[in-house]
Amino acid sequence: MSGLLDELMKRSDANARAELVAYERELPEYRLRAADPRSRAEMLDYAVWFRRHTVELVRDGRRLSDEDLSFIGDIGRKRAEEGLSTGAAQHVLALHATLMLREINDVAEGDDLDELLRLTAWFGEQGARGSGRYLDGYLAVQRLRLSVGKRLHDLVDLLLAGDLSAPGLAHDLGICLHDHYFAVVLRFPGRPPGRDDDPGDLVESVFKLHTVPIAWRRPDELLVLLPVCASQETPGDDALPVVRDIAEAVQGACRVGVAAGPAGRLPETVSMARRIAEVAPVQRVPQVLPGIGDVFVELGVVRVPEVDQWLRDVARRLANGPDLVATLDAYYRNDMNRLRAAVGLHVHPRTLDYRLRRVREVTGIDPGSVKGIRILTAAVARLQAGAYA
Repeated sequence: MSGLLDELMKRSDANARAELVAYERELPEYRLRAADPRSRAEMLDYAVWFRRHTVELVRDGRRLSDEDLSFIGDIGRKRAEEGLSTGAAQHVLALHATLMLREINDVAEGDDLDELLRLTAWFGEQGARGSGRYLDGYLAVQRLRLSVGKRLHDLVDLLLAGDLSAPGLAHDLGICLHDHYFAVVLRFPGRPPGRDDDPGDLVESVFKLHTVPIAWRRPDELLVLLPVCASQETPGDDALPVVRDIAEAVQGACRVGVAAGPAGRLPETVSMARRIAEVAPVQRVPQVLPGIGDVFVELGVVRVPEVDQWLRDVARRLANGPDLVATLDAYYRNDMNRLRAAVGLHVHPRTLDYRLRRVREVTGIDPGSVKGIRILTAAVARLQAGAYA
């Protein structure tokens, strides 16, 4: 393997300089650091050392020593102290691996297949060890430097991106990762962007009760990732208490949307949960966790403006009648059982009957008919979602 290694050693300085240029091009955070001649010289020294030391170790058939790994971990700690973001730290590792493999490939000749395979196998194994130690050092500083809320936000970002550094950060936070998740989106329509309370404090208070990935994605939107069995389509009984604790901590009425999916497709799952939350009813204390099966009609309605406008007129007539919306909501939530609905409304069954007749009078639709169920449940849902204010 001497031919390959000799050539790599000759090119180590040039390859190290090219790596820094790539970092500056790809990563704004590194571009700022490289503007300082002292910082750039330090980064270049490390890039040269790693390449030369790699050649020496491969030539001798040795692995990275504990001293080597400690030095690499110190580099990770230093990058965290300098303020390098978690995403940028992972991008650095991925870019470094890509460039190293490209450098090896550039010096390989057509008859060097065996040597090339041995060299890349060494780099694959030892590169993983070095990257792991780099991240360990980085995360050790992050534990002291960043709040739990910020680290949770970083973790959610990494999970959504499918980033390989997510497990390390999750382990650091004491979170077990899973193959499938319920993405729970909570929208707080009345929450202004400039609230006095710290969003990070809210997240941390919930995290102390439920050790799950949770983060503010927008000023009025929280995302929670709850574990789920692959065959499970709706959240279990243990999910609702988590959502209630969140709503209580935020102290605001919210709309909730839930969607299930594999860890590898979290962006699509979160997008669906967000769309469900946009049409879900506003709940001050969450009683249900709406999924696509609960709001598929409303999802279809909002995609066709003409239908939405027609339904708005039906809803307007309902809203003008006193207590008609609440009556229909209780009636349908109790599967049209008159007695249970009357108990829920704290009225006599005859009062309930009167109100249902009134619905028929103002809308021209029988609430007990198939047509009535299809139209009026959708109209009530859109009103409760605040769509027809």
